[in-house]
Amino acid sequence: MWRVLSLVVFAVACVESRAAATDDWYAPELMAKVETDPAEAHAPVPAPVESPISTDYLKLLWADTTEVATGPLHWDHDEWRDLVLITGGLVLTTAVLDKPIRDLAQRNRSKSSDRFFRDIEKFGTKQYGLPLLAGFYGYGALEDDNTAKAVALDGFSASILSSLATSAIKGVVGRRRPNTFRGPQSFRPFQGDYSFPSGHATGAFAFASVIATHYDDNPWIVGTSYGVAGLVGLARIQLNAHWGSDVVAGGLIGGIIGHHLVHFNERWREEHSAFTPTISTDGQQLLLAWKF
Repeated sequence: MWRVLSLVVFAVACVESRAAATDDWYAPELMAKVETDPAEAHAPVPAPVESPISTDYLKLLWADTTEVATGPLHWDHDEWRDLVLITGGLVLTTAVLDKPIRDLAQRNRSKSSDRFFRDIEKFGTKQYGLPLLAGFYGYGALEDDNTAKAVALDGFSASILSSLATSAIKGVVGRRRPNTFRGPQSFRPFQGDYSFPSGHATGAFAFASVIATHYDDNPWIVGTSYGVAGLVGLARIQLNAHWGSDVVAGGLIGGIIGHHLVHFNERWREEHSAFTPTISTDGQQLLLAWKF
């Protein structure tokens, strides 16, 4: 049953996208608007999305990697302030809330809840994430939907890069997992017991943020995406695999990288499609144009 749920967000997105497309092309009132207001027909056309097996996508993936790796070098005062506030919040959570949250979760465990959370936590892994993204790209290719295709490619980039960032932090911090019964303040830098941050939360929020950012005008998609990601984080606490601050940190890493890459990739595609011809209409004729 839970394997079916891995397609929930994809199905909602496809239905909404299909409905929007149907309204655009067949609603008489919208057609009338195009005919009476030609300026509307010249609205920006979304940049084309590259094939996943092309040199263009390899170039984009390299650009994403460079952007994430060098991002802190370009932060302004506000972004560094936000980092300090987030870090302070995580330290406070570690010192004050991690143990009570863990104890509450463990007191309320049961066989049925464990089964539920073991299934739901898979949404934070590539086992569910990659088929979901493949579904988005397949739908986009069949329906010529650039948004769906961009979700797939941006989601893959965000997943890979956020996972690398999380793995690097894990290796340095070396926090002990709660199931070692050593307490939330037990760390062994560079020695294993990689608890901080949560890789499952990172993956779940990377996928969720990419989907939600591309469909940010649809509250159902946004709510479903982040709702599932939140359940993944809760599952890791419930199953005694991570502390609460591990989940928060992982969610922030995945969410921030995913959200940022969507906007970065939109600009990249726009810039690199400057010589790609576009087709539009003024309500009376087709227009073929190049941007220079």
